[in-house]
Amino acid sequence: MKRMRRISACFACSAVIVVTAWPIVAQEERAQRAVTLQSFVGTWVGTQKWADDIKSPGPAEDQEVTLTIEEFNGKLVGSLTPFFGGNDGASFGNGDLVGDQLKATGRIGQPKPGEPVAESRNQPRNWKGQTQIAFTFDADRNNLTGTADVTLNGVKWLRFTYDLSRKRSRY
Repeated sequence: MKRMRRISACFACSAVIVVTAWPIVAQEERAQRAVTLQSFVGTWVGTQKWADDIKSPGPAEDQEVTLTIEEFNGKLVGSLTPFFGGNDGASFGNGDLVGDQLKATGRIGQPKPGEPVAESRNQPRNWKGQTQIAFTFDADRNNLTGTADVTLNGVKWLRFTYDLSRKRSRY
């Protein structure tokens, strides 16, 4: 009987050590995968879909998209094609880290090379020119998830969600 108590006491002590060590291991893993601007740089492919809370004015199928993000002068610039079903795509030029997330404001259309997105003369001048897109992305190594909240003349209009992966290069 004494032997069983000793074994039980040893087992309980081992369990306490394992449970106590778990938060330290989790903390080390988070520290190792610190999010930097480079965490978002690259070409990402995946799907764009309508968010559940806002219904599509047309067909609501998932759409395959490509998002290319580069670092330029300490900011992230990006190009997403297609966007909202059109070939214009969307772009942003002021991406920055807020905590562990990339946040950027974009527009429909692509800027001319070397021209800031917000000042681009290449932007559409019709209703598309009145839209703003608030992008938010989270990176986890080879996966990128996020949202795009679209406003028209300052009024919330549409919302998309993204599930993307790093584009693999072919050998």
